[in-house]
Amino acid sequence: MDNVIAPESPIQFKVNKWALSFFLIAILIGTFLRISLLVIYPLVSLFIFLQLKLRVSKYSIVLLGLIGLSLFLSFFSGWYLKYKLLSLYYMLPFIFLLFGNPGKYLADGQNLVSIFFKCLSVIATINNMIGVIQVIRNPTSDDSFIGIYSTYSISMGGLVILNMVLFAYYFYLYLATKSKKRLWISLFFLASCVMGFYGGGLVAFVIAFILSFFRLRFSAIIKSVFISLVSIVAIYYALAWLKPSVLRYNIANIKKVVQFDLQNGPRKVIAFHNYGVAYPSNVKDFLFGSGPGTFNSRSAFMVGSPSFFTAVSFLKSGNQPYYFREYAYTLWNDTNTSQALFQDGFRNQPFSSLLAFLGEYGFLFTLFFGWFYYRHYRQITHIQVINAPPEYAAYRKLLKFLFIFLLLLLCMDNFYEYPEIMLLILIIIKLMHVEITKMSRITA
Repeated sequence: MDNVIAPESPIQFKVNKWALSFFLIAILIGTFLRISLLVIYPLVSLFIFLQLKLRVSKYSIVLLGLIGLSLFLSFFSGWYLKYKLLSLYYMLPFIFLLFGNPGKYLADGQNLVSIFFKCLSVIATINNMIGVIQVIRNPTSDDSFIGIYSTYSISMGGLVILNMVLFAYYFYLYLATKSKKRLWISLFFLASCVMGFYGGGLVAFVIAFILSFFRLRFSAIIKSVFISLVSIVAIYYALAWLKPSVLRYNIANIKKVVQFDLQNGPRKVIAFHNYGVAYPSNVKDFLFGSGPGTFNSRSAFMVGSPSFFTAVSFLKSGNQPYYFREYAYTLWNDTNTSQALFQDGFRNQPFSSLLAFLGEYGFLFTLFFGWFYYRHYRQITHIQVINAPPEYAAYRKLLKFLFIFLLLLLCMDNFYEYPEIMLLILIIIKLMHVEITKMSRITA
């Protein structure tokens, strides 16, 4: 019988679904394609939630109930549907991703944190290398370090935050493993932070980084104070060398904040004053909020401002909610935001997610959110891991850094409505939650 030669099998390429998914997400949140998140943000969030097999937590359910109550009560003051639906468009993915809990899924033994950070590192490195070239070609500009991130929305501030998170990850890994390679990688991303420079973000980063080492022990306090002083001095001299004009600008801003008055002071601070004047006099609005998107949120300005976010004209409405019209829009419109007169800087932007939570969703929602936020952090960091690998210590430090960093970002701007920043931070938090849960099951 003749020998039958079987046809050769075609070459098979094994594609790592996690690497492919994470690389696509890294492109979405780390390049000019982030503008697409205006449309697909909930879909990307849902994809991550389902891929990681997360479960809806009791915290999410309670907060969703408070959101629903705020929404219902707000209809007695007017429909304002565009404002409210747009605000919920940003809020719901934020709540479900932040408080989601891992199920019984172990992700095929792969380290998802490592895979995601490798994908982010590739995209950030491309941005940073192009950014260096841009700075060399235009050294007099303070805003030239853009890479392929684009100037849309948060602009270079988002790229700086991406580099900050990457620095923290590699630096904590260096501390845990003593790998010199990881130290040099972390310093590369730190240098990129300085090249881009984002004043408010840098303050939040330094505070979060310092507090990530802080413990209520004398030696830990001394260590934290030492790190604080070294960090401040290093940043000061780095800016004095690389971007002296930026340093002078931010010192001037600090002086203006210290010399605050209601007529000429920073409008970001005035926004908090306006909240204190307006909301406590109305018990319903104080406790349950005036409704999603009806005060100082990014959603309110996207819908209600005739001169900003004009590219999304289909969202516009000429009917402005009371609190937005009287207490927020007056602080940020085309009469007082001249770039030439330096009126549009961070200190004058009346934006804060914390303030939006208080005004739009109510004091009760904000109180429960703060408590659940703390409890969720404690829940993750108190997962018992026996014979933990070196990465575990790095993950715990990074978790602490990110929870503090995110909280500070929410206080200083409307960051919960920036999908590229929320996806960056929340995906990392959830991946570390999954990995720590895996470690606890493997070593149990």
